[in-house]
Amino acid sequence: MTVHHAPTPAPDRDDPLADYPDNLIINRPDLKSRPLIFGEQVLTIIFWGFWFYLWLPLISVIAWLLGFRILYTHIMELGGIDNFFAQFDTFSRGVAIASGLLACWSFYNLKRYGSYNRRNKVLPTDIKRLKKEFSLSDRDWQTFQEARVLLLSLDAQGRVTGVQAKDSTP
Repeated sequence: MTVHHAPTPAPDRDDPLADYPDNLIINRPDLKSRPLIFGEQVLTIIFWGFWFYLWLPLISVIAWLLGFRILYTHIMELGGIDNFFAQFDTFSRGVAIASGLLACWSFYNLKRYGSYNRRNKVLPTDIKRLKKEFSLSDRDWQTFQEARVLLLSLDAQGRVTGVQAKDSTP
């Protein structure tokens, strides 16, 4: 026995966010404008650059310990340890500003996208809703529950258009 479900009408294609928030613009790059894509890429490159820049002192220390004296030479050319600490203050301010910018960016993202729960959880099955969704009678439902194999027919959008119970014995 085959049960057919009437196909649901396609969402209005004039409104690209008709399914919002299921199809967030972040999942639909084709809906982003070129300036938005460019801006996101520039900010990503800038912050990756800051991230790399913050690792440079550690990389220099490791290189110095391995025998490269670049850090020592650089400090001595700048006027010794006193001048290093004077510049360390400026460097610390730069790190604080970069950290503040990153914190602001994170806060913006939290405010913009934080309310969307994108984790998928398994919801309990509501038998009444399933029967209504697939236009099933109690008899059909009983048949499907007892079947060992169910064959589903899907349309091009992935919606179920038909269900057929099949016995799996040869």
